[in-house]
Amino acid sequence: MNKRMQAPGSKKGSVRAKKKGSVLNAINIILSVILGISILITCFVMRDASDVYYDSEESLYYCLSDGRYSDLADRYNQNAIGREDDKKIRKLSDYYAVGRYFEKAFFANAFEKAGMTEKAALFHAQMDEIEKQMGQFSGEKDRILDILQQ
Repeated sequence: MNKRMQAPGSKKGSVRAKKKGSVLNAINIILSVILGISILITCFVMRDASDVYYDSEESLYYCLSDGRYSDLADRYNQNAIGREDDKKIRKLSDYYAVGRYFEKAFFANAFEKAGMTEKAALFHAQMDEIEKQMGQFSGEKDRILDILQQ
């Protein structure tokens, strides 16, 4: 009988089949372990991504002192929307109010320049409300308006 052609019940053929089966089983086990580890890592990353981020007062102060009002608005939009009742967010609310005031003033200015006075009036009304929330930084209002008039 030819070496390549063996009877189905021969020992050599069944040994090869067993070796193939054990190799495939080992590969399946390794892939399953890798998949399990990947799922665990994903769970930890998702949990960390949902953690609450708080701006430091120092970083917000530097944004304010450098006149980077749009950064203050961005920080508010990223970190404070929907969490206004949070004690740590309330502590920084004066900073966030300056950013929100700048954002509304920017849009009011843009609509005025475009001749859309009705929309500009809506933003001016919002500016008046936010100005009351600016607290210790209410003096920034004039600086913001000067920047936008340039």
